Amino acid sequence: MPTQLMPGERSIALVRQHWSVLAGHVLGAIVVIIVAIVLNAKLPATVGSVSISTVKTIVALVLIVGSVLWAGLRILRWRFATYHLTDRRIVMEGGILSRTAETIPLDRIQNTVIHRPFGDRLIGAGDIEIESAGRDGVEVLHRIPKAETFYNELLTTMNTPPSAAAPPRPAGL
Repeated sequence: MPTQLMPGERSIALVRQHWSVLAGHVLGAIVVIIVAIVLNAKLPATVGSVSISTVKTIVALVLIVGSVLWAGLRILRWRFATYHLTDRRIVMEGGILSRTAETIPLDRIQNTVIHRPFGDRLIGAGDIEIESAGRDGVEVLHRIPKAETFYNELLTTMNTPPSAAAPPRPAGL
């Protein structure tokens, strides 16, 4: 569900976290799947005189299905989480079945900081911290792709007078 823009509001940038936030989850699921398959193949089919091949297979299938569902859930959460910069606000949306939207008006932002550790710089990502009036603490936009571009767009939009950023609305709206 894309952000509903207010009358006269203009979209500047719409991004989601860098795909690399999924790497650990997908790699973990792949490792669990491989371990389940190897253990199913290598463990003996009987313990004493009792056959455990059905139990082995069920445990392996539960591990495989569980890890696929877990990774799939993480991918869906990533897919539906967005950061939308408009000429008036930043909207952070997330959630799969139950959606959440949080808004920071640009005129309330007091400070912004961009963090780009070495690993993030290699992949072109970074974190943007936003401190705004009337909020507890700092809101962090994690691992934004092309973070410098998004950060520069944010600063430019914040420093553009509202009358220049969006055309005036007709009277009565």
